[in-house]
Amino acid sequence: MMDMSGQQVCQTSYYIFREIYLYLKKYQKNMKRITIIFLLTGIIIASCKSGTKKTANEVLQVKHFEITEAWRTDTLLLTPESVIFDNKRDIFYVSNLNNEPRLKDGNGFISRVDKNGKIVDLRWIEGLSSPKGLAISGDTLFAADIDEVVAMDINSGRIIKKISVQGAALLNDITTNPDGILYISDTDANRIYVYDKGVISVWFDEQLNGLNGLLWDNDRLLVASQGSNDFAAIDLKSKNRQLITDGINHGDGIAWTGIPGYYIVTDWEGEIFMINPDSTAVSLLRTKDQGINSADIEYLRDMNLLLVPTFYRNSLVAYNLAEKKVNQ
Repeated sequence: MMDMSGQQVCQTSYYIFREIYLYLKKYQKNMKRITIIFLLTGIIIASCKSGTKKTANEVLQVKHFEITEAWRTDTLLLTPESVIFDNKRDIFYVSNLNNEPRLKDGNGFISRVDKNGKIVDLRWIEGLSSPKGLAISGDTLFAADIDEVVAMDINSGRIIKKISVQGAALLNDITTNPDGILYISDTDANRIYVYDKGVISVWFDEQLNGLNGLLWDNDRLLVASQGSNDFAAIDLKSKNRQLITDGINHGDGIAWTGIPGYYIVTDWEGEIFMINPDSTAVSLLRTKDQGINSADIEYLRDMNLLLVPTFYRNSLVAYNLAEKKVNQ
């Protein structure tokens, strides 16, 4: 059977109805039928004309970007994994694994770094093991730490409590919504936990393969995975998972650019991608060949700064994001 495009079907239907109309008119057949055929023909003509318009995807002009280094910290950090900006205090917090990502050794800590890349307080909060993803809710800083979520008071710089997560294997990233509800990824157990009103429970545990980065995005949760090497979205109400793109290798950090449809996603091994509205992934920077990792990121739209922890290279690097002019 021959395949026909929508436009071809439209045109064929038009010609058929036109011939019927002309026949009935020529031989003075039922005028009511002639009127109906005339109206149908008009509708089809209008449909054909509207069908010649390009769809939203066809007219979409994908933007092109590039990043350039703005600054980098000294290499005093110890296996930095995640970074988050505190708007209220105008400071960055950086989680330091201090070598072992799965070992409960108590040597992990949180650092403070200013907006110019100066390490203000290297060991600001100590007493963690292998802190990774960070989130802020009010005056509380949260860190995912192997099998527990650590809550820290920002004003005093002290640990408030450690929330044990039953069945957790490797808690990795945290994201929060405006109401302070936390979502936590478990890379090894392939689960997403939710922490709400002091209670932590399993929120999602299907179609996950080595998930890592999380980002709350209004009515959905964005997920970057290092097992399935993909970037996906989970509807917060229906919990339906939709693949956005694959081929990002060891998916780690996620950040929104502030431009609708454009997200930055990192490959932990050392590559930074721009995910476009058409679901294509474009490499902005590749550092894996130099052995430089790109872990859990933060992007500040007001300052146009993309912050990337380099993990084993023990530094935090800031980049400026700019749109490239591409000749058509």
